[in-house]
Parts: sequence; C-alpha cells; structure tokens
Amino acid sequence: MSFYFTDQIQQSFNKIFHQCNKDIAWEGKAELDALVKLDEEGQKIPGIGDVYAILARVYSGPQFTWIEAGFPEDDTKAYSYLHTAIRKGSAIAILQAMRTSGALTPTIEKELPMTKDQAFQRVYEGAQKGCSYCAYAIANVFQWGDYHILPSAQKVANEGEPSTFVRFLKGLFAQADQRRFANKITAIAQQWLRKSAEAGLVIAYRNLRITYVEQNNSNMEEQVIFEGAAAGLPLMMYLAGDICKSRGEHERALEYFERGAAMNNGMCLREAAEYYAKPCESNKRIPQNIQKALRYYERAAISPDYLDFNDHAYATMQAIILRTLNVDGQSQDWSRIAHLLQQPAIYTLDAIWPYLAYVFTFKKGNTPAIRTAIECVNQASKCFDRYGSYDYADHLWQLAAGYCYEIGAITKEPDLDQAVTFYEHARESINRLNTRNDNWLGTGEPLAIPDEASERLEAFELVDGHYQYKEGITQSSTTCNPMPPAWPQNSVDVLEIFEDSTTGWRTNKYDWPFIEREWDTQKYLSFIIYDNRQSIENVIYDVYSIVMFHNEDKNTCNIYLYGYSEDPAECDETLEPTIYEIRDFKEMSISEGLRLIKEFYDHATLPVIDESWEKQYKNTTPPREYVLTCDNDIFYLNQYELSNQMIKDALEGVANGTYDIIAVRPSNLDDPGISYFIERGKGKNLHIRLYITTEDDIGDEIVYGFERDSSNLTSINYWIQESITSNKLPDLSDWEEVKKKD
Repeated sequence: MSFYFTDQIQQSFNKIFHQCNKDIAWEGKAELDALVKLDEEGQKIPGIGDVYAILARVYSGPQFTWIEAGFPEDDTKAYSYLHTAIRKGSAIAILQAMRTSGALTPTIEKELPMTKDQAFQRVYEGAQKGCSYCAYAIANVFQWGDYHILPSAQKVANEGEPSTFVRFLKGLFAQADQRRFANKITAIAQQWLRKSAEAGLVIAYRNLRITYVEQNNSNMEEQVIFEGAAAGLPLMMYLAGDICKSRGEHERALEYFERGAAMNNGMCLREAAEYYAKPCESNKRIPQNIQKALRYYERAAISPDYLDFNDHAYATMQAIILRTLNVDGQSQDWSRIAHLLQQPAIYTLDAIWPYLAYVFTFKKGNTPAIRTAIECVNQASKCFDRYGSYDYADHLWQLAAGYCYEIGAITKEPDLDQAVTFYEHARESINRLNTRNDNWLGTGEPLAIPDEASERLEAFELVDGHYQYKEGITQSSTTCNPMPPAWPQNSVDVLEIFEDSTTGWRTNKYDWPFIEREWDTQKYLSFIIYDNRQSIENVIYDVYSIVMFHNEDKNTCNIYLYGYSEDPAECDETLEPTIYEIRDFKEMSISEGLRLIKEFYDHATLPVIDESWEKQYKNTTPPREYVLTCDNDIFYLNQYELSNQMIKDALEGVANGTYDIIAVRPSNLDDPGISYFIERGKGKNLHIRLYITTEDDIGDEIVYGFERDSSNLTSINYWIQESITSNKLPDLSDWEEVKKKD
C-alpha cells in the first residue's frame, strides 16, 4: 500500500530501502532506471519526479543508502537527477535538495515549482499517512535545523508553546528555555524517525541512534542498535556484536559479526576474523579457524571504506602475518603475501619492510628485483634500530640481509662473514618465537616457524677466522617456505564485482570451468596480476590487470588491458620520461573475448595490440577545478551539467540583490588561474575584481589584480566562460590595475 508514491514506485523504493539484500536492492534500482528511460523516450509516467528524486539519493553515495548495497557514487548524476526531480514537481526532492550541499543552485532556486514550505506541507501530509520516506524527510527537517526557514515546520515546532508575552518573560531565563526547546525539536525528530523505521525504512535506525548518542542516552541507543540489527542493517549488526563482546557474550557477538560479514560489512569481517584467528579474544570459547580468519581478513582488506570502516591496513597486515607464520600448515602462499603487500592501505607502514625485503630477495611472488630488495633491507634495518624489534618478522629481513651479503648484492663481492652474522640473528629470532607461549594469537602455545636460518647456516664453515662454503657447496639453500608451481596458479586473482557468488578473492583453487561459470553469472572478469607481469614493447608495460566486461545492450564484450606507458609527447632522450597509467581496450564478440582470456590464463600471452585497439591515458593533464560561490554557498562546477547557466543566474542574483557577492575561481585559491569576484556597484553596475595567479621563473607566486564596473551581464558571463574553459583573459585595456605583488 502506498501513502505518497504511486504503487509502482513504492514497490521499487521498498526493494532498495526496506531491506538490506543487495540483489533485491539492485533489482529495485533497475526498475526505477527503466522508468527514467521511458520518461526520456517521451512516455508519461505518473510520479516520475519522485523516481528521479529516489535515484538522486541512490547516486549521492553510501551515506544516503546503506554501504553494502554497493551502489555507484556519481555526484554529477545525483545533482542532475535531483534537479530534474524538482523541475518535474517532486516535493520530496526539494526537501532532499535542502539537505544536499550545492544542490540548490541559483538556477534551481529560480525554477522551484513550489515554495519550500509548500514542499514541506506535501511531504508532511505523506508522513502523517504512513510513508516511511516522507517521515524520514520530515525528521531531517527537524534533526538538521531546516525548520528555521519553513513556516509550516515552525508551526509544528511551536505547537503547545506559550504566548509571545510569556515567551518574553521566559526570555529572562533564556538558556534554560532554549535547552527545553532544543529537546523538544529532538523529540519531534525522534518521533518521525521512529515512525519511519517502523514503516520499514532501515536506514532510519542510523539517524535515530545518532539522536540518542547526542543526548548521552545509552539505554535508548542500545535499544535502537538491536532493533536495527534485527531489521537487517549491517552497521547495527556490528554495533550489536560489539555490545555483546563487551559483556563477554562471545558466541552471540560472533553471530552478529557473521551476519554482517555475509553482507560484506568491513567491521564485521574484521571482528569475525579476530575471533577465528585469536582464541584469546573469546577466552578460548570460539575454536581457532585460520582459514576462516584469512578469508575474513582478506575480504575486510578490500571492503568498502566509506563512513564506517577505515581499518584496511590492520586487516591487510593481519592476513600477511597469518600467511607468513603458516599456523595451520596450509595458509602460506607467498604470491598472495606479495599481492597483499601491494595494497595501498599499507604503503605508509614501517611494518611492511621485513616482508618486502624477503619477497623481493627470494623472488617470492615477485619478479626478480634485487635493487629493490636491498632498499627494503636497509629500510627494515633502520626501523629495527628505531623500534627494537618487528616481533613476528625480524627473521624475514635478517634472512634477506644475509642472502644479499652472501651473493654480493650489497658489497659488490660476496661477504660470507656478514651473511653468517645475519643468518645467526635470524636463527635467534626464529628460536625466540618458537619458544614463546605468549604469542599474539593467544593460543598459549609456541609457534612452529620453519628454521630456514639453520638450514642456510649448514652451508658454511669457519676457517682461519672467516666463513667459507663447505666443500661442494656454492650457495646456501633451504626447503622452507617453498613457492607453488609456475603460471598461472601463483600469479592471478580472478575477481568479480559482486561478492555473493562465493568470496571476494579468486586464486589458484579455481580451474577454467569455474571461471567460465563465473562469467555466465556475473558477466565481468578481472584478472589481477601480481607476478609475471607481461609487457608489449613500445605499447604497454607491466600489465597489472586484464578485464572482460559484458556490453549487455549489444551482447558483445570489452577487453581492457591496464598497465603503464611513457608519455608519447616527450622526445628528449636526455630527460627521464614521464610514466603514466594507461589502458588499451577493444570491443569484440563474447567468444573472441573468452578465447583471448583463455590464452592469457593458459600461457601468460597478451593479445596483439594493433590500430583496432583504443588507448586512454590516466590523468595526464588533469583539468583545473573551478567553483562558484554565492555568499556562503559553494558549488563545484565540474559536478553540474549546466554550469554556464548557473553562472548566468548567479550574476542575475547579484544584480537583483539575491546575493551580496559571488565568485568564480579555482577550487584552491593558491592554484594558478583566473578568479572573478563580483558584487553590486553603483546604480545598475556590478563591480568586478579579477585576479591572475601565476608563478615566476623560480616558482614564487605572483598575483595581479584588476577591477572595473559593468552592467552588461552577457559580457561578464562571456569573460568568465573564456577564462575557465580556455584560460583566456578579457581585454584589460579599460580595466584598472589594483594590485600587484611579486
């Protein structure tokens, strides 16, 4: 039953917002997209403005839906749809725009089909009838203070308030009265959020909890958390599990974390992994399960990083440590460890140096790179001196250092004395770990790290105070930490967009028939290459990913190769070339695409790149970002389709007194570029100040300023457009120079 939307729109809305099943949510979005397509084709769709409003919220980002739905964030589309919704008469879109920074542009303000107060009245009526989204929108009006500018909302807020004279008397005790009124406003917001949640809008629990947090009402906050978890909101599942964990109810906590992990919530994934990896987390009530822990840590490492979870570095490092220590005897995978070490989340951590030193020195999951290995050994040594110990990784960099001295990579000639010294340090580190009962897993038992150092030391003997190889030995060796077989098992992850089919990672456990089945269900394959990266000379280097994407509208596919290339415009052989990320891509039939992928999977063979392939460089000449400011409001122009019209309307707003001052300038005031500041002048004129920011030969900033008056809005708009699109100045012969700094 619908109380505000049409029945058709309400059903689609419910699929997106009244539950937290990703497939169902995407089905609801697809239904609304189909209505938009019909509208674009000229068909009359009842309530189409509300369709655009709902989709605008979907495209606005995870804070406006629920993170695990995985909807794409597209600011340009969000603003465009919201503006279309308003133009098509959606009252709820107007209230959305009041809550969306930069949505009520000067152009939209002029085109509002109704006043903001009229929009509030319509939505308020829908909320009273039982519409979950209307109730949510009304709650926002009070929760975030928009009621101040809406007469009808003020009337609701003032119901039951004393007369003007009594308020005057109470004003003598203003602070207490203001606090009482603020509590009343919060209670109104809570009332509507409660009605919204009870009517099915699961994200209402998120805002309702915030109101109780702000009131320091922990009892009501906890009640809302458990209600939200029961309704299926992953964030609330994490919070409910955290409450249970703090009470020592570990089995119940794990149930909540497992439910959230199944929906790919990063915090739940991390907490479930902690329980399975570290028995101490549950006082040993939850049995250790290293394989589950790894699966959850690695999924947490690549889970969405919006709002709720930013612990990717920790999750990544835990997975690296578990795989390195090989606690259960079946987790060690140096190719996977090498791949995890390339995750951006851990680039700044000193903890990665021992692992990097080891994988580059011993070619564990990486192509040979001894120069890189030496750098990593040096960094690890510095950090060891600074911190005293890496705890579970000392032996890794010490083994790497020993081997680098053994082969002469550091000293140009082999230095076996230094090599033995580092191998002995590594043996001491391994023995220390293997005799400790207080390991970080909390098992109460020693670890069993393979003693690679002792095996390597077997190659040496002391003669006349110096070490040399024993007879018949030319280099130390070990049976520890073996690499798996060659291509492709140790080199490629097969990843797909959706998590639901199995897990987020694909490794050597899956054969080609499995990959074909994945293609049939997901229509997307992504091979992430972390070893044996291939190159095509003079075309693309170090190809790190191959993607096959299904073009459903044409029943073809696109193949994308991602790698690196030198700037084709640079021809000076005396200079180091600039390296850019690049992708080559081509549309082809499904069968051709699968054959190409199969050839790559079987033989690590890249396709022939000819003129039929297109090429795109990434961020070779990033466009300068400009903003429009109207008094205190700021609008990033690259996010709007009709930025030219926005500037024109803003100029009219200054001319008619709607705005005191507007500006069009680079988003960063220190960036080189041309800036305009415009305010009312004398009579009908506008006063224009123009600033040019540039740099001199030694890189110091220089600012030139000019000013003039003009009443010709068309000319002013033309000057601005030329400046922001072509970096051109107007004719300054009749401008007065007002500022020069050098």
